[in-house]
Amino acid sequence: MDIQTINWQDVEEKATTYLSQYLQINTTNPPGNEIKGARFLKDIFDHEGIENEIVESGPGRGNLVARIKGTGNKPPLLLLSHIDVVPAEEEKWTYPPFSGKIVGKEIWGRGALDCKSLGIMETLTLILLKKTNVLLKRDVVMAATADEEKGGQSGVAWLCKNRPEFNRFEVVINEGGGVGLVRKTKNFYLCQAGEKGACWFRIIFKGTPGHGSIPREDNCILALGRSIEALGRYHAQIKMPQIVERFIQGFSEDEEIAPILRNLLKEPVRAEEILEAMPDEGFKKLLLAMIHNTFVPTVVKGGEKVNVIPSECYCEVDCRILPGETIEGVKKEIARILDGIPQYTIQEIQCATASESDFSHEIVKIFREALVKHDPKARIIPFISSGATDSRYLRNGKTFAFGFAPLLVEGDLARHQDMVHGHNERIAKKDLVFGIKVLFDIVRGYCA
Repeated sequence: MDIQTINWQDVEEKATTYLSQYLQINTTNPPGNEIKGARFLKDIFDHEGIENEIVESGPGRGNLVARIKGTGNKPPLLLLSHIDVVPAEEEKWTYPPFSGKIVGKEIWGRGALDCKSLGIMETLTLILLKKTNVLLKRDVVMAATADEEKGGQSGVAWLCKNRPEFNRFEVVINEGGGVGLVRKTKNFYLCQAGEKGACWFRIIFKGTPGHGSIPREDNCILALGRSIEALGRYHAQIKMPQIVERFIQGFSEDEEIAPILRNLLKEPVRAEEILEAMPDEGFKKLLLAMIHNTFVPTVVKGGEKVNVIPSECYCEVDCRILPGETIEGVKKEIARILDGIPQYTIQEIQCATASESDFSHEIVKIFREALVKHDPKARIIPFISSGATDSRYLRNGKTFAFGFAPLLVEGDLARHQDMVHGHNERIAKKDLVFGIKVLFDIVRGYCA
């Protein structure tokens, strides 16, 4: 097959079928059971005659690694996605979350956006590379991995420790970015060039136990409640990392939001007030998360019986921290927030600082060229994501990781954001094919 003769209608049909089938495999994490998804992908690659293997990090924790070899003159490229998905509240979905149902021009299911669609985009990219006999100067490796939604310890973190080749990639293309925002004159595609650090803490409160009929001032539940209220009220100091300044500059061509962003650069301390004028609620939330640390209580564990005051209780807090922040610094910030609250200790659950990749790397130029080929109105802009991805394990000074799964969002960004980890997650067929076209051209541009 020649590149010019690729039948994109056939590609759409194949990609739609594969994604629908992939979504029907329940890989909810916990427990993950990603081995089923890995076997599904393996069957596809075996059928296409593409080298692949399943690497198990533990019982049921399957990672699929496929490869198309190049000359080896250049370091390999990694196309990364994850097999596991977050839980879904089935009763709140229009169609069952593991049905993979095709409704009109959309494919529904948990993982349709995060991130089984990217796995299928990457799978089709490898298939097209093989069918078109593209000569490669570097290997193209695809990894569909386990456990991303629970921290990656059975997935990419494990592979980095146990498979030396995972520390030798020059560039990684992963989830976390690629969303294109439709504006009046341009479409702005967000490329994740970094991510905030994820620090998860358990704050443990102690008090004197006793009978629930007799109130006590040192009831640990009261301290817990005051702490949650303090965390909810807290507004961290606004900071402007360099990547945020580049993000803001990237929107200078947008007549509607550029003046708002210029005001933000002039007076960052007034960020929340200034961003009230932002017409897109999702965009406002995205930007606010990029300019300050966040502290969100997510888990509460109290007593065991209604008439017993417990001696101990705790809450767990999801902290997302900006580049340059340290774990110890975050602990001190929590201590300032909880000033005056007695008898608590802070325990680390899992912590990582922020990570970034240089946006001037040559691959970004190739991203831009591939986008403009398929969307002449495209502009590419770096951002730092509030959510963590497996890219943080791979950014090591020699490896540059970017979140870039091309997808054009028409309408409010908030609607798209709500579907990721939310109800009624789905992707349009045209967006799936658009992603394959752009990704295929990126890989050819970088590796051929």
